Amino acid sequence: KVKNNISIASVDFNNLISSHSLHVQSFHGYGSNYIKKAGYSPDAYVQIAIQVAVYRLFQKQAATYEATQTRIFMHGRTETTRTLSLASEKFVKKMGLRPLQDENNEESRKEK
Repeated sequence: KVKNNISIASVDFNNLISSHSLHVQSFHGYGSNYIKKAGYSPDAYVQIAIQVAVYRLFQKQAATYEATQTRIFMHGRTETTRTLSLASEKFVKKMGLRPLQDENNEESRKEK
């Protein structure tokens, strides 16, 4: 019976895996140096971009997970940083559910 359940689980797993696809797209418009020159942390930039994308996909904000190195401290290790805050929520909601919906509204763009 155990072997049969393992066999069924294996088939179910393979069916689940084969029903997913992955498409990787590279962005070459600018890089971390540009983001740093603009006064932002590249890591924070990507984290907030992920939050905007999640908000646009699911109409709610979700915390992103980031591993943070604490090795500079005694017995340092990897900790978890949650990047959700009231400030990030305000920014994400200000960006809206759809990109470019207010691209010609100068006042709205200044607020973002």
